[in-house]
Amino acid sequence: MRLLVTRPQPECRRTADRIRAKGYRADEAPMLDFCPKPPEKFDLRNVSALAITSRRAVDVIAKHVQVPEFRPFPVFTVGDATASACRNAGFGQVFSAGGDVTSLAQLIVSKQMQIGAGTMLYPAAQDRSGDLEGALEKAGIDCRMVPVYRMKEAADVPREVEEKLRAGSYDGILIYSRRSAAALLRLLKRRGLDHNFSNLRIYAISQQAAEPLCDYMKVEVAEDPCENALLDLVLGEC
Repeated sequence: MRLLVTRPQPECRRTADRIRAKGYRADEAPMLDFCPKPPEKFDLRNVSALAITSRRAVDVIAKHVQVPEFRPFPVFTVGDATASACRNAGFGQVFSAGGDVTSLAQLIVSKQMQIGAGTMLYPAAQDRSGDLEGALEKAGIDCRMVPVYRMKEAADVPREVEEKLRAGSYDGILIYSRRSAAALLRLLKRRGLDHNFSNLRIYAISQQAAEPLCDYMKVEVAEDPCENALLDLVLGEC
């Protein structure tokens, strides 16, 4: 069995290595590249807590000169992996929604008395799915979103991956985000490959991530939006 992993590095390699450790073949073709772009100085006036929806945002603020000022704040994260990254970065009060942006907003609203009347600082990607700011504002919580990184689309599919795609060597492609799926589809179309893959199986971490590919390929979605669930789906079919 040969799989193609499309998430950004370094997660792409970690996922591929997990698959290889199970005795299967995995190739790496990140569809997005990580470009950190934090502000020189964050405005922390009236901030009472942080909301974080990705480990990449944690990586950025953990390396920022103001990280000692961030650490006393309670942190609300979208999932357990992001929560773990926050703890490893030195944050002491970390609460995980264990789900998606909707569940994160619900968690924050449920802790509103604990947070107080201050502002929720939301360091995030320049382009992102979900509307955490809107959901919190509807609940009367001020949310200050600050872009701290962007994900740049890959310029092309690696040549060796393209050759294997043309040869029908892959048993499936792993998709972790809607943007990665859309980038993959654009690159396949550019290389004249999209018409070959009506039977190619896509394994997506969520229905939202799968959407750009649903009309072109066979898509299966993980039971829960996390990597363990996705790998259970993929490797459970071997």
